[in-house]
Amino acid sequence: MLDHRYHTFLTLTKTGSYTATADRLFISQPAVTQQIKSLEHELGVQLVSYHRPHLEITTAGHQLALFVASLEVQSQQMIKQIKTATAERQISFVATLSVSEFLVPQLILKLKQQGYTNINCQTANTQVALQQLDDGSSQFALIEGNFDKANYDYQIIRQEPFIGVAAASNPLVQQTDLRLANLLSEPLLLREVGSGTRDIFQSLAQSQNISITEFKQLITIDNPTVIRELLLEDVGISFMYQSLVKTELATGRLAKLPLKDLQLQHELVLVWPKNSYFAAEYEQLLK
Repeated sequence: MLDHRYHTFLTLTKTGSYTATADRLFISQPAVTQQIKSLEHELGVQLVSYHRPHLEITTAGHQLALFVASLEVQSQQMIKQIKTATAERQISFVATLSVSEFLVPQLILKLKQQGYTNINCQTANTQVALQQLDDGSSQFALIEGNFDKANYDYQIIRQEPFIGVAAASNPLVQQTDLRLANLLSEPLLLREVGSGTRDIFQSLAQSQNISITEFKQLITIDNPTVIRELLLEDVGISFMYQSLVKTELATGRLAKLPLKDLQLQHELVLVWPKNSYFAAEYEQLLK
């Protein structure tokens, strides 16, 4: 466990203020300043740049904060594991909504087989899932969105086709030379801001100089099941992982949009805090 100065510094990076840090930790502001200076002297690096009234965390400071945050999360997890009897093994994880529909049931069955008796699974978009990793409320995450791979450890579960979808009755599915720009006259059903699916599609559109605001209508929905139901009613088009509409494609109720400029496979990933003591345990989930 790290000494209290590291916790003080981590709190400072979150508050951005010596005064707010002192209030949160119930110590004096000079004590905060003294602890930070002591830490900088011991490490031989500048962690904070302060020019009244602005406080900035240096590059080295940000690197240290990520490391300390990871250690604090792992410490809490280790203590909980030590206190918990082997017969009551616990695990908490988060999955993005898209992935939860076709991967989470398989994972929960594997966790049960490995002896976990208390399994807590939450669903969230990619942005929130990563925040839960950072604050320790989830031990690992199943995500499909883009993320900063330098800040986490991860393993790719599989590559999943990312496709355009419409009702089988939509004339667009019969076209032979369809491109993304040809779809702008259609209503676009898209997940909410922070969703990995939305981020992937926006990046794809931007690579072709297209903005989502150029579509005839933008309908934002935070639930893939609702999007699927609206597609079946021919309300518009959408972009998602093929596994989400596997049944509807097989029965001919929905169809792929035959886009010449969309041949995309995207990674589904298991992510956990960087340098985690429990990395081998998470890697075992993929075997």
